[in-house]
Amino acid sequence: MPAPLFKRWAPPTPALKQQFSPQPPVHEKTAEVSGRTAPVAEAVASSPAPDVETAAAEAPKSIKKPKKRKRDVEAQEEDEEVSKKHKNILSKFEKAARLAEARSQRGEEEEVTTGAVEQEELHDLQPMPQPAPVPDPEFEPTFSTLPTWLAQPTTIEASKTVPFAELGVDPFYAKKLDKQGFKDALAVQTALLPMLHPGFGQHLGDICVSAKTGSGKTLAYLLPIIEALKDRAVPVLSAIVVVPSRQLVNQALQVAEELCAGTKVKVGTALGNVAFATEQKQLVKLRAQYDPRRAKELNEKASRQFQTGFMERGGLFDDLRGMPLDHVPQYDSGVDILICTPGRLVEHIENTTGFLLNAVRWLVIDEADQLLNQNFQGWANVLMDALHSETPVDFMNAQERIRKRESDANSIWSVALSARRQLTKVVLSATMEKDLTKLGTLKLKRPKLVVVQDEITEAQPLESEDNVFELPSTLDEFAVHVGDGSNKPLHLLYVLLNYAFPGIQADVKPDSADSSSSGSSSDDDSDSGENTQTSLSQQKGRVLIFTKSTESASRLSHLLSVLAPAFKNYVKTMTRALTADASRKLLKSFSSGAVKILIASDAASRGLDILDLTHVVNYDLPTSITSYVHRVGRTARAGKSGQAWTLFTKTEAAWFLKQVAKGDSIKRGNKKVKRMEWKESTVTADGRKKAYRAALKELESAVTGNTETE
Repeated sequence: MPAPLFKRWAPPTPALKQQFSPQPPVHEKTAEVSGRTAPVAEAVASSPAPDVETAAAEAPKSIKKPKKRKRDVEAQEEDEEVSKKHKNILSKFEKAARLAEARSQRGEEEEVTTGAVEQEELHDLQPMPQPAPVPDPEFEPTFSTLPTWLAQPTTIEASKTVPFAELGVDPFYAKKLDKQGFKDALAVQTALLPMLHPGFGQHLGDICVSAKTGSGKTLAYLLPIIEALKDRAVPVLSAIVVVPSRQLVNQALQVAEELCAGTKVKVGTALGNVAFATEQKQLVKLRAQYDPRRAKELNEKASRQFQTGFMERGGLFDDLRGMPLDHVPQYDSGVDILICTPGRLVEHIENTTGFLLNAVRWLVIDEADQLLNQNFQGWANVLMDALHSETPVDFMNAQERIRKRESDANSIWSVALSARRQLTKVVLSATMEKDLTKLGTLKLKRPKLVVVQDEITEAQPLESEDNVFELPSTLDEFAVHVGDGSNKPLHLLYVLLNYAFPGIQADVKPDSADSSSSGSSSDDDSDSGENTQTSLSQQKGRVLIFTKSTESASRLSHLLSVLAPAFKNYVKTMTRALTADASRKLLKSFSSGAVKILIASDAASRGLDILDLTHVVNYDLPTSITSYVHRVGRTARAGKSGQAWTLFTKTEAAWFLKQVAKGDSIKRGNKKVKRMEWKESTVTADGRKKAYRAALKELESAVTGNTETE
């Protein structure tokens, strides 16, 4: 029987599951509509929701949820994105609106506040009464920025004079000074002589002197030194005088030689006017001394140096080769007093064998302000090291060797031996330097400051005066305005003819003294034109004219000789180019009166001590107040009268009148600078303008080398 046919198997129909359709998103507009229909929405919300399962059961099973198209889904997503952007923009707008509203409210409040404040400022209110201000008490420091010796100097009146005999000067020197016309000591001499002489008034320390130029400082320090050395038989370098220029060396040498006449005291100089080797032989004398033990030691030392190859050239060992057997070189000083410039002194300290300073008892520094400011080759440090250091072993004398041996052995006998000599330093300047850094290089010991001034009213501390200069009370100052300076030589000639040498006829030649002048002369000079040469030689006046350079001095000398032939043989020029002998002869001629007019550059403006110098003329304006003071200080010296004339142009007037003539840096007592100004017709009278032009052409021809003149 065939098998029964089975029906095709079909799976059972699954039960219908619940499906919920997603609710569409609620847009803001819908929210606004729902907001307007709030009661209806609330009613719908308050009605009970039908049971989900019941609703699902009641739904027909054959109905299927239709699928959404892809395009509809994309559109719906775009709508949602647009709605989000719209919402962001709307929120930003609302935020900006709120900020604008808040800002407007704040502005209204500020306007109201400002209006209220302005309204308050309009009230008529008077200021509150204030008490009178209480002035602060003036500050009076109880300390000084300067040491006591600088802040509280010993002051001496410039007019004070005392006979030399009362100051303890040796009668031999008192008579010598009396013959030279010095009977009474000047103020600076009355102060220095007791301090440097042995006795009750001697100052056991260093001395600083601030005194104006021409006060007799050179004699004040040389006299006690020479008095102390007059009985010495063997020369020993005991005093060193340092000055800034060759001219000052020659002047100090002249004073020293006059005082040393009749004694065995020897004075030497070191200024570079001769060869260095020649100066070495003059300052140090070499001789042979018998000393076998010392000779053996030196020969062994020289042999060791020769073996090592480091043999010293020059100096002690070179001198040892020329010594006899068992003899050693011995170095002796050739002078007792050395007057020198700082640069040359440094050269001898460093290069001259046997130039020792172990016996120096006096160190004099003249014109210290210039020396400390320029500091030639570091001279101060080199000199102080040589003075305060021990003598090298190879150059020690017998006494120094014994002292060193006992001191090294810590022997009690070292106390009994004489200590190092007492060194006294004398520092002189027209204005004492107050820079402690510069003064510190001099290593002063127990210093004392002496200030010489015209009038003593109240004791004023030195620190209250910064670079204040004091001129002699016997000095008269004149200032001549020369316009643009084109006729400056004619103004100078007018000063010479009418104030320095009145009565001199300028156009009379020296070789025609007995004949009258062929040219016209002024009314003032007509009566004195007969014997011009004789009257000029008998004139007591001496004029020192300062220029800014050597070239200017040479040109001015040529112009004066052409403009005023009467001055030709009486006008000389002094510059640095002159040798020491030529400068000495020129100064001697000027002092004796053989030369009436001396034209010098600034190199000669400091320290020139010329007797009876009546006039100083600043043809070229000085570069500083200090230079002016040292220029005009060449006259009115030692209580004598003098005149200082300054020629200034229109462009130089402001500085000269404000700083020099009316400034507070120069003390003149009750005197003032007198201004002088003459008309051009007065200065160029008697055909001087034409002669001046001819002189300029002649000078131009001489400079260019063209000898042809019209």
